[in-house]
Amino acid sequence: MQHFKYVIIGGGIAGTTAAETIRKNDREGSMALVSDELYPLYSRVMLSKPAFMRGEQSFESVWLKKSEWYEQNAITFIGGVSATSLDGSVKKVVLSDGREIEYEKLLLSIGAHARKWTISGSDKKGIYYLRGLDDTKAIIEALKTKKKAVLIGSGCVSFEIADVLHSLGIETTLVMREKHFSEPMLSEQEGKMIEKKLEENGVKIIRNMEITEVLGNEESTGVVLKDGTTLDCDIILCMIGVIFPTEWLKTSGIMLGRGIVANEFLETSIPDVWTAGDIAEYTDTVLKETFLCGNWMNSRGQGETAALGMIGQRKEYQAVTFQTSHGFGDVIGFVGDTRALPERKILYRGSPEQNSFARLIVQDHRLIGATLINRLPEMGTITKFIKEGTDISGREEEIGKSEFDLKTLISLAN
Repeated sequence: MQHFKYVIIGGGIAGTTAAETIRKNDREGSMALVSDELYPLYSRVMLSKPAFMRGEQSFESVWLKKSEWYEQNAITFIGGVSATSLDGSVKKVVLSDGREIEYEKLLLSIGAHARKWTISGSDKKGIYYLRGLDDTKAIIEALKTKKKAVLIGSGCVSFEIADVLHSLGIETTLVMREKHFSEPMLSEQEGKMIEKKLEENGVKIIRNMEITEVLGNEESTGVVLKDGTTLDCDIILCMIGVIFPTEWLKTSGIMLGRGIVANEFLETSIPDVWTAGDIAEYTDTVLKETFLCGNWMNSRGQGETAALGMIGQRKEYQAVTFQTSHGFGDVIGFVGDTRALPERKILYRGSPEQNSFARLIVQDHRLIGATLINRLPEMGTITKFIKEGTDISGREEEIGKSEFDLKTLISLAN
């Protein structure tokens, strides 16, 4: 049985940032990083970007670490395997290849997996998901010969993929369960703005609909909708969200919610075990709520915070999460908690008609989140509002005016 001072399960940006942070502070402690992929760290953010998928951006630009980096930093990289069990009482992790590893400090940064179809025919060839590098490689190769696509799901990745398909001249039909695009992450006004842009570029949209069967023998040739309609296609791109791989932890005694539950220090309910990244359901001290938010910047910051805790420099994780999505010349932005819950007030800026619109989420007279379409310059100011908990009592009407400069409120608050 191998023994390491530090064991990190998950080789993405959270886990690798943690490894890098530990090594900067502890040059001697033995360390293992376990990844279910064979690759060193690469940019997942790039995988759905049109320039990358069309081959306009060098494939080599995806790499953020090379194999030598792990060797140079005395990090034992264990690739192509996953963890299957955790026993916190004896500080042991069992891997899928049967290996057992003892740890002193453990980080669970296991990310999320693409949600897979379970409908009739979903095991046929020609169905693609997008989560890892191998997925992207397979899609890029397939798109070289395909003519007609069915795209499933109305998330931001679907928006970016639709742009790729359009640019390659591939006839595309988007099938979504929702009433409008990216419901409820986007408001109806925002969702309709994105739908308008899709349809202007030739994407056919079928709303309030599910697929019940994939047609074809070994290779998929079409789909059957719930209402009996048949759609012909030679490629299916399935973007129906993610699942959190926590099944193997259910007997470990670790507290689970949708992800792995952690406090503001990213410590789990088991001593000497931390979590970070997409899987972390942590206490957000900025929003003052339990929060689970998978994005690149959040994962990197949490990896660093968890690593500091692992070397004894306990620190709260404090950050306002944000992410953006680009397609057809438009930019969608998300910052903070964007859920439009009943007890929250909604303010709007701009107008859908001008293709520039923002929805601001207010709770207890403070801004806690926002969604923005083509108003990216305002994201920094909104982030500052959220982080500082600025009281906007009596200023809501002003904020709702598109011509009002939000930075004015910051100067007044200071």
